[in-house]
Amino acid sequence: MAYQILLVDDHKIVGEGTKRLLEETGDLTVDYVSSGVAALEKMMVCDYDLFIVDLHMPVMNGIELTQCIKSEQSNARILIYTGYDTTAYFNKLVQLGAVGFISKNFSNDQLIYAVMCALNDLAVIPQEWLDTLKRDGQKVMAGSGGRVSLTEVEHEVLHYVEKGFSNDEIAEEIHVSKRTVERYLTKIFQKLHVTSRADAIAEGKRLGILVKLDF
Repeated sequence: MAYQILLVDDHKIVGEGTKRLLEETGDLTVDYVSSGVAALEKMMVCDYDLFIVDLHMPVMNGIELTQCIKSEQSNARILIYTGYDTTAYFNKLVQLGAVGFISKNFSNDQLIYAVMCALNDLAVIPQEWLDTLKRDGQKVMAGSGGRVSLTEVEHEVLHYVEKGFSNDEIAEEIHVSKRTVERYLTKIFQKLHVTSRADAIAEGKRLGILVKLDF
């Protein structure tokens, strides 16, 4: 059976190499684009069995593209493709409907096997990421050597802060009161040892809590 795949990666050398590798199996036809906008245009004219989406992309990152794809095609199979640890975004991406995560450090055989698993409706998670995954909160090592742990909702609030949302807008998005958002922000500031939104964003990126859009 032949499958149609859309691969989205802003690194053209990686994207084109991955496309060639997958098409060498003989069972896969792969369209490659280098941006989320181009991916959305492609899916309007082609039906894909699987989307392979880079997490870290400028303008529209993998989380945002996953949201857009699922809003247009609720049953879409989406694999997140990244060279970075995705445990900070595991819950969010699973909630959005991603079927799995593949590492750019995979061997050729691992990559092909993971893609075939996803096409057969099997979840794909690298063992090394499972070993460190903490679903009840994200823990990272701060510069001071201490551990910083953000709950899932605190991580979500910080993401909205990075996007420039006001407290009122964040409250509407996560369905809580403005006062509750303020309490979340106070906890986030305390955990990150910062006193402003700008510093929280900068520290969040430094620690890898926030997706960096400048890769």
